[in-house]
Amino acid sequence: MERNSEKDNYVFGENINKLVFELKKGNLDVFDEFYELTKKQVFYAVIAILKDQSLTEDIMQDAYLRFLDKINYYKDRTNAVAFLVTIARNLAINTYNRRKKEIIYDIYDHDDSFQAEAKQETPLLNLVMETLEGEELEVFLLHIIDELKHREIAQIMNKPLGTITWIYNNAVKKMKRKVGKENE
Repeated sequence: MERNSEKDNYVFGENINKLVFELKKGNLDVFDEFYELTKKQVFYAVIAILKDQSLTEDIMQDAYLRFLDKINYYKDRTNAVAFLVTIARNLAINTYNRRKKEIIYDIYDHDDSFQAEAKQETPLLNLVMETLEGEELEVFLLHIIDELKHREIAQIMNKPLGTITWIYNNAVKKMKRKVGKENE
């Protein structure tokens, strides 16, 4: 769903609120629609941390299950997507920290044909992920891909709005420099 205008954002929020209200009542028939409306935001929040598509998909499943489990803690008329993304982000951070301690041999890291094929599929996303890391990558993806406002990102990441704006501006400057170098 493209969310370009304030009206579209309002309609999107109202749709999400209605679906969450139904989910809170135990009506799981609306879950597929809720998933379709929110999967992109959750995916990009998690992949920014883990940088592994397969693991991201696993974390997404866990995040939605945890969301349904914790749905009674959600306050009506607040940002359900931010609540869901926060759950997903926390799961991703925990997974990242756990995996950081492990030594993992991934065959795909050593398979040049696989990496070449993957880079052809998503060149812009790959450029972003090669250029940015950590919080810069996360803030950039949440703002550009998920179309979240800096205020919403600040809430998700539990950081001041000014810090999020600063991180985002630095990420944009890095991307501009990288794109400039790529085009030389």
